[in-house]
Amino acid sequence: MGPGVDLIGHRLTIRLHDPEGGFRDIVGVLESTTTLRRRDNSIATFNPERIAIWREIPIVAPRAGHGAPLSARIREIELAANETWKATHENYLGGWLLRASGQFTLRANSVLPLGEPPFGNPGIEIDEAIEKVIAFYNSHNLKPVFHIPLPTYCELDDLLEKKGWEKKVTVAIMVSDLDPIPMPQISAGNWQYSDSPTPQWLALQADEALAHIMTRSPATYTQLMINDAVVAVGRAAIHDGWVVLSRLFVDPKYRSQGFGRATMVAMLNNALLGGATKAMLQVDSGNDTAISLYENLGFNQHHTYTYRILQPSKDNSC
Repeated sequence: MGPGVDLIGHRLTIRLHDPEGGFRDIVGVLESTTTLRRRDNSIATFNPERIAIWREIPIVAPRAGHGAPLSARIREIELAANETWKATHENYLGGWLLRASGQFTLRANSVLPLGEPPFGNPGIEIDEAIEKVIAFYNSHNLKPVFHIPLPTYCELDDLLEKKGWEKKVTVAIMVSDLDPIPMPQISAGNWQYSDSPTPQWLALQADEALAHIMTRSPATYTQLMINDAVVAVGRAAIHDGWVVLSRLFVDPKYRSQGFGRATMVAMLNNALLGGATKAMLQVDSGNDTAISLYENLGFNQHHTYTYRILQPSKDNSC
């Protein structure tokens, strides 16, 4: 018996008895009980009576950060992070994305190379490209900064170091597949979710200056309320199947009581309901406490990036 109408829209592989003898295989999405649509969009017609065997091809969701080449996965993750934390000004210089947003947040005020290794393909000679970067940030009254995903752009990182660009910080990108997580037992409190940060949400870690950047991209703002006070917050923004977590913070008076883990679980479960299948976050590579929390929730380090800053006295070093 051939596949029934209940499998229309599913991907199948079918082995047919060939009239001349032997077998032939066809693969595609079932359009009707006698037709498949192949990857090239052509239609394969088959006689159900000639089917020797058939089976459905299960859909395997792509795992977070997996797949070759590594540089492509790093680019996918960095683009998702960028799309959920949009800069006020974005200009492309070949494969370099120049971002400027004011005095706050390095991510939205730095160059993100996205082109081919080893330098990200700025489209012009590397020294000229660096000079254009310096001019761009000078025009915005900002220090020139590179955001360099590693290991993709190790050679660019080495070059900038030789030219006097100072390393500011190294950040670890951690990723996880999404599955429901049981909510930890915590003391009395209630969760609130909103599409924009409340004044209390912003005030908890003095994020008022970042509001114009955070609200540039759709996101969910989670806050845990206890006795009318916000004690823990976090931001979750979804892009292309990824939920990007940021601004997780617990009031110092309420730490070591499980509120950080509970807030993470609340955000992850809420993102799963919102259609995300993978999660990512960024953490200072030296923050062992936070990294331990994230690993306990199933996150693993995928790659790192570093910020390279050109100090004012070195603006002519290129």
